Parts: sequence; structure tokens; C-alpha cells
Amino acid sequence: MELKYRTSKNAEAMASYWGKPLAKPDWYKVNALSDDAEEIMIYDVIGWPFSDASELVRHISSLKGKEIKVRLNTPGGDVFDGMAIFNAFKNHNTKVTMIIESLAASIGSIIALAGREVQAYSNSMMMIHDPWGCVCGNQYELRDCADLLEKMSGNMIDIYAAETSIGKREVKQMMKDETWFTAKEAKDKGFIDAIIESGKAVKAQFDLSMYSKAPNDFGARHKDGGRDLSSREIERALRDTGASKSFAQRVAAGYRTQEEMDTDTMAVADALKNTISIFSRS
Repeated sequence: MELKYRTSKNAEAMASYWGKPLAKPDWYKVNALSDDAEEIMIYDVIGWPFSDASELVRHISSLKGKEIKVRLNTPGGDVFDGMAIFNAFKNHNTKVTMIIESLAASIGSIIALAGREVQAYSNSMMMIHDPWGCVCGNQYELRDCADLLEKMSGNMIDIYAAETSIGKREVKQMMKDETWFTAKEAKDKGFIDAIIESGKAVKAQFDLSMYSKAPNDFGARHKDGGRDLSSREIERALRDTGASKSFAQRVAAGYRTQEEMDTDTMAVADALKNTISIFSRS
């Protein structure tokens, strides 16, 4: 999608805001469940500037006659890309089941509502808010941006009201307030249809500091869930952040004492905390 705000400078700014590198391939994964069903796993920021939503939209369109199970864990992302994904799932010709495995925030909550059935683990959360953007320009450009954000917000209100048991006035206030829902609260409001009791669910962390009301303990609530990454996965993740091969191998092998890390390697370790989403299901 060609949009005026999608420049290289803005991409760098957004990447810095999210605290993650621009080069982030494989933002979704596909698994065949059977001849008639497929699983799509979305565990990342949605769309621009990190990924191209059109690839996923084309894949969804190719699954004619197949049921889709979508596993979601996302802090949100680009509204236009998210809407394209929502429409692709919503208009799919067979059943789409959405499962919120940890977090469906911002435009991720819109995508979740595209399912014919929406499920969530008991320790997962949803969040809705008014769309926002980083803007620089003169008075006319700023007013134009505010008008566009208002229209985007109206589209989101229409979807929330249509897919839940909440009226538009209440939805509008909830978005203005930046509202976080537990699975039970989401079910009470009609955002989800069923709650899955959590045994060992996912563990996943995103930098949610851009949201003013993100629960302080949200990352901690997944502390004991999921599996640990393998040494190879840790090494690959470190190399993706720019760490040297020798450093990545030492960390993956368990040599994490401060004495072994000079200033540069400590910086890489700090960057790693902000750029890697650790996720898996046991």
C-alpha cells in the first residue's frame, strides 16, 4: 500500500519508538493442520514499517475452502495494514477461529474480531484505544492528520460496536480512555466467545511503554508459561541484533557473567531485551 507517511525516515522513527530493528522477517508463520485446515501464527507488530501485510492477505485469499485457526500475540501496529488483514480474514469463505494467546492490543484487537469464533486464554489481555501517529508539519498538515485519525477512529468504533455487545458511545469512551481487558472482561463485553483455561500458555514480551495505561505486571503474568528457547534459537536471536558470532555462542552456552561482557556486549544484551519477542507454546 502506497501511503505518503511511509518514508525511510519515518520508518526509522517508528522502529526506534517500538524499540526493535527494521529487519524483522517471518512476522507470521503458517502450519498445515490437515488437508482442510491451516494454522496462522501472528506474533509481532502488525505491518509497516516492519513487514508487508499484502503477503499475508494474498495467502489468506489462496486458502479457499480451508478453515483457518489464527494464533495471536501482538501489541498492535499500522492501522491500514491491520484493516486489510481484518477484511481478509472476515471475508474468508470458511470458518476462521481466532485465539488470543497472550495479547491483542490496538489494531491487533480489531484483527481478533475477524474470527467467526474468538477465543482467549484466561491469562491473556485485549486493549482498545484511539489511533495515534507521530506527526511533524505545519498547522494545516497537523489538522489534516487529526482529521484522518478521527476517520480511522470512526471505522474502528463501527467494527467494535458491530462485533461486540457494546454501543458506539461506550466504545468511543473506552477507546479514548485506552481500555485494557482481561479475558473475563473481554468475554463479558462480547469481544471474545470463549475462555481457554491456561495451563502452560505462551510467554511473550513486547515493549508496551508507548501505551499510557499498560499494566505494569503484564509481562510478569506469563513468567512461568511456555518453554525456554533452545541454545540455537538464542544464538540466532542475538546474531539478529548485531552481536558477534563468538558473543552469541557464549551467551547461548550460558556464559552470562558480567566479567565476560565488555561495554559493547552489554549494550547488545540490553538491546536484545527490547527487540526480541520470546514466544512458544509447550
